[in-house]
Amino acid sequence: MKEYLKNIYKTPMVFVFILTTIIYGFNALGMTAEINRYAIVSAIGIDSSDDEESKFEISLLTFIPIAEQTFTETYKVVSAKGKSLSEAMDYAGLHIGREVGLSHVKLIVLNEELVYEDITKFLDYLSRSRHMSSSTKLVITDSSAKEFLQVAEQLDSQSSIKVSELITYNNEYIYATDSTLETFFKGLFGPTRVSLVPYIILEDESTSGFAVSSSGGSGNGNGGTQSKTGQAESSQEKKIVNNGETIVLKDAVEKVKISGKDIEKINLIRGDFNTGTIDIENFSDENFDEANLTFEIFDKRLRNKVTYQNGIPIFQIDMELSLTLTEVENKNGMIEENVEFFTITPEALEAIEQKVRKSVMEGVEIMRDNQIDVIDFYTIMHNSDKKSFNKFLSSLEDEDNYLSHMVFKVSVKVYSK
Repeated sequence: MKEYLKNIYKTPMVFVFILTTIIYGFNALGMTAEINRYAIVSAIGIDSSDDEESKFEISLLTFIPIAEQTFTETYKVVSAKGKSLSEAMDYAGLHIGREVGLSHVKLIVLNEELVYEDITKFLDYLSRSRHMSSSTKLVITDSSAKEFLQVAEQLDSQSSIKVSELITYNNEYIYATDSTLETFFKGLFGPTRVSLVPYIILEDESTSGFAVSSSGGSGNGNGGTQSKTGQAESSQEKKIVNNGETIVLKDAVEKVKISGKDIEKINLIRGDFNTGTIDIENFSDENFDEANLTFEIFDKRLRNKVTYQNGIPIFQIDMELSLTLTEVENKNGMIEENVEFFTITPEALEAIEQKVRKSVMEGVEIMRDNQIDVIDFYTIMHNSDKKSFNKFLSSLEDEDNYLSHMVFKVSVKVYSK
């Protein structure tokens, strides 16, 4: 025992640890749990109001921890209005009875009407918060953000699928886009001033398909409201539809809304996807007769090269795709089985390459027509040859319209699995 005490005496950090435990440890035991102090917010919705006294309405999808033998996640939507977002957030905290913590926020939902003007003023408060993650997802909806979160409340509470996960999965597929606070501001303050945000809509639930219910309720005190599932006045059932539509913002204002089919063409150039499908219609060769073929993308490689001829930039896009045949539909409507045993003929590979080249050029035309450099050709050309690129820009009457004066060439090589 004597030797043990000597060893402790020779280790001063032990005394520091004991002193720290005495000062802070016992005090911490008497403090209330932070779970009772903070409201865990997983999503924030922002709407505008015509009321001068309450210009903003903020809705919070909050997680309510309940001590049960079987753990279940329970959510509710709380909303409040204020002259500013910070004021509305304070009122929402008063309504919940807890401090509003933003460190768990995974999704920010904006009503479509907000993007008709500069949306940075709506995101400024959230982006300045040191607790808000820069990877927080950003979406725009055709309904009110409050109604969207009321539907998401049911989805998060009753299903294994969560809205934040649904949005996260966008970046996997060729026909969808992903957006975060970081990518939004990176695009806004970049040379193109362009940002992409997914456009998610609410539709009335039909007799088929997956449905989640939307319901509303009312409360009082500081403009706060709280959703009440199962009330008699609940609205018609709604479902969240993510069909790949994307809103392109330029200078933080909506420039154009792009359909899922068109965003697929642009994403081919971006290369910002991991999988997806390519369809070839009415194809005939030695194996098929006017068949519709569906190929799944399982690998891709993209290379860009910029050269100048007579001061005009020529942008070369070299694309390699690895595909596998996943579905064959004959003209009589029958779907062939065991399609993995089909050998993809050179004629089929050529048809795919032509389809991809056509889609890429159509994607370029979409960007030209709307003067939106979604790919950030500007930075690629600037980094490739700064002197030649600046000379090219200075020769244009409208420097923002540089896409219309560029030459694009596309090379596509398709490999079958």
